[in-house]
This record gives sequence, C-alpha cells and structure tokens, in this order.
Amino acid sequence: MRKNVYRALALATFLVVGYSCESYDFGNTDDNLNNPSAVIPSSLLTASQAKLVGALSLSGTATPSLYVQHLSQTQYTEESRYQTINFGWNINGSGTGQQGNVGIYNKPVLALKTIIDANTSSPAEMAAYGSNNNQIAVARILKAYYFQWMTDRWGMLPYTEALGGVNTPNPKYDTQEFIYKDLFKEIDEALAQIDGGAGPSGDSFFGGDMAKWKKFANTLKMNMAIRLAKVYPNAGDYAATMFNQAMAGAITSSSENIMFACIADDQYDNPYQDDYVDSGRTDECLSDVLVNRLQALNDPRLPKFGAPAASSGNYVGLRYGWAGAGSVPNADVSFMNDDLIKNGTKSLPIFTFAQVSFNKAEAAKLNWISGTVQSYYEAGVKASLEQWGVSAADATTYLGVAGVAYNAATDMNQIAEQKWISLFYQPYEAWAEWRRLDFPVLTAAVDALNGTNQIPTRHAYPSTEPSQNKASYDAAVAAQGADGLFTKLWWDK
Repeated sequence: MRKNVYRALALATFLVVGYSCESYDFGNTDDNLNNPSAVIPSSLLTASQAKLVGALSLSGTATPSLYVQHLSQTQYTEESRYQTINFGWNINGSGTGQQGNVGIYNKPVLALKTIIDANTSSPAEMAAYGSNNNQIAVARILKAYYFQWMTDRWGMLPYTEALGGVNTPNPKYDTQEFIYKDLFKEIDEALAQIDGGAGPSGDSFFGGDMAKWKKFANTLKMNMAIRLAKVYPNAGDYAATMFNQAMAGAITSSSENIMFACIADDQYDNPYQDDYVDSGRTDECLSDVLVNRLQALNDPRLPKFGAPAASSGNYVGLRYGWAGAGSVPNADVSFMNDDLIKNGTKSLPIFTFAQVSFNKAEAAKLNWISGTVQSYYEAGVKASLEQWGVSAADATTYLGVAGVAYNAATDMNQIAEQKWISLFYQPYEAWAEWRRLDFPVLTAAVDALNGTNQIPTRHAYPSTEPSQNKASYDAAVAAQGADGLFTKLWWDK
C-alpha cells in the first residue's frame, strides 16, 4: 500500500522522539524507547519552531530570492531561469524535476496538531508543560503561520482534511479564500484562549512569554490582512476590518522585530552559513538588478547586503537569469555580506517593524486607517535602515534622495519598492509582496527555460499529487487554473 503524506497522524509517536532536542530521564528501563506512548509537547514545539527556518531562508529553496531578483545564480543557473516547476511539501520531495522542502505536513504542522490534541484530550497530564490553553494557543498561532506560508506558495491546499490520517487518505484541496479566512478565525480564537497561566515549555522563540505571542499573532494577522488589499480594497471591507483589529496589538518598534534566533549548534545554526561555509558553496550572489537600483539611490544598505567584488573592490551584481553566468569568476561579482552568510548565529527576520510601517502606509493610502501615507512610509524606510545598522543621520540624508523622498503622485510605487528592498533577507515575504504589488517592474530571466516572458507567481504542486491524490488534485486545478508557475493566486489581482 502506498504511503501518503496526509496519513501523518500515524507518525505522531515517531515525532515525539525524532523531533526531540532535549535530554530526558526515561525512568523505567522496561519502557520501549523506540515506540514511546507519551507525547512530549515541549519537544514537539521546539522542533516545529526549528523547522521554520525553511520558510525564512534559502534552506527550503532559493527560488523566491531569485524570482524577485535580489540574487543571481553563479553557475547552476537553472533555478533562476525557472526550470523547476514542481515543489514538494513532503520531506525532501520526490519525483523528477521536483525540489523538496522541509517536510511541512508530516513534521511541524503535525507536531503542532499533536500538541493541540494532547492538551485537549489529556489536559491534566499536559499541564506539566504549561497552561493547557496557552500551549494550544501557541500551537494554533504557529500552525496558522505555516499554512499561510504554504498557501502563498501553492494556492489551494489540503487543509481541513490534511491531517485526518487514514480517515482522509485523499484529502480535498480547500480554496485559498477559505484557508485565509479560517486562519484569521484560528488566530482570533487563539488570542482569546490565552490565559494568565504559564507559557509553553520548549518555546525557543519567546521563552513562554505570552505577551510576545500576542504580538506575533497580531503582526501575522495584520500582514495577512494587507495581502488581501486587492481582493477587499475598500475601507470597512473584510481585509480592512482584520487589519484594524490587529494593528493595536502588532509590534510597534524595531526593538520588537520578531526574529528567528539561530544558535551555534550545527542543527539550529544559520542555514546560509551551512551553505556558504560548511558546504563551501557559492551558488548565489547579488543580482545586477538589485545592485544597480541600490547604487542609483545611493542606498546605504548596499554594503550591509553585500561585499565588494574581490577583483575590483566595487559592488558588482551578476546578470540575472543568464545561462553564461558560470563564465564569470566569483572574484568579479559581489556576494552577500559575510555577516549574512558566514555567521552561524545570525538571526533571521520573521516580521519587522519596517514591514508593519509599510503595511500601515498602504492602509492609510486605502483609507483603512488614520494618519498620513508619508509618515508611515518614512517610518518604514527609517525602520529598515535602523534594522540594517544605518545611522540616523544617514537615514535622514537617504530620505531626501530623489526617488526616495516622498512623492504623493508615486507613493504606492515608492512603498512597493522600499518594501522590496527591505525584504532582502526575507525571501518568501519579498516574493509574496512583489507578486501582489507588481512593483518594481522586473524583467523575466534573459535565458528563461519556460518558453515565456513571465516571472513565476506560484509553485506547482508536488509531482506525486496527480497520481496519489488524483480526484482532489484535478478538482483543485479545475478551480484554480493550470498547475504551473504562472497561475495567479486568489489575492494576486
């Protein structure tokens, strides 16, 4: 009988051990340690958080940084030329021409569901790991983050039936509209569920600080709401309502930036360091598109993002999507700054105050909120510069540069471009926002392998889906559109 990733509940007991990064006294030596019967929610939470690194960096796939042309490939250029169409959501993926990922359904999402189920069915036993309500709330919030990240890549997904185990071996795909609205509900209910008890054990993000989880949840909700701005653009519409509900509880300064804290342990260190140092790879460098634009704006973030080319001492971006890139010596182009790719403890941004400020600028433009577009836009620019270590004096100078200085006639393009720059180290967010805002205007790879002059707007489903889950897959394709790289998602108007 074939194995299906959605039969994931059968793996729950494996996750208790396979995900553990802590030491425990197992007590009775008669216990079968290879088949534990007890759920350890602290281990499940730690591990589900650790897997988030695939959503924040190149460790899942480099494609989002390539699609938005922050980076170019130096030798194996096929990904920047859109060769890969299918992307797996099972661990490592499978199938010819398919790129794998972090095992989303059968690892972190399942682990979070197991925490929820265990605290619901065995509250007294699970209370040793924190308030039952708080454990459930954190798991729901983090699960919402994962599902939003997934639907923003693939669109329609197995969602309501995804974790039904043997009861739903061929789960239906829910629409992106349904998933988004249900995730808003999950976030709201999780926020209401938080109580004054202890936060969850094993929380590597916030150490069980539930006030910070409230900030995380509201910032996530706010970011999701602005993503629906082209579906529900009017003040008082669904997206504006969600945005206003979340805004007061979201982060309010750069000091509250929500970061994934990498540690020196090789299992949980910065994944860029794994590629560029441990594996000695030099597959991606800065693109000519990014470097040329930053130079045109005299942007002080350029030396924060990249390093001068070794041969010239100048900042040089590599031509994007060019089949002949392998002929250019590495010494002749600018790679990412060493602090970003060679520092194993470099934190990865999840949500930043720059994002929040640019979101507010767009919301003000749409008359969702009070305040001026200019003030929020300038706050976003300043927050990004602060995040990247640029001085306040240089930030003031930068805000006076032509193209950066606020202009009411072009303000949405300015918001979009500055968001594109600020999301340099947040590849999936950068790709989602570029697709939605359609700015800056980017040209498809010069040597694209897809026979079109388009930049991908989604990832195609795992190559096994048409055979393993055919009826559900066919229904999703009929509803959403062709299962390729260029079908637009529901919110991408």
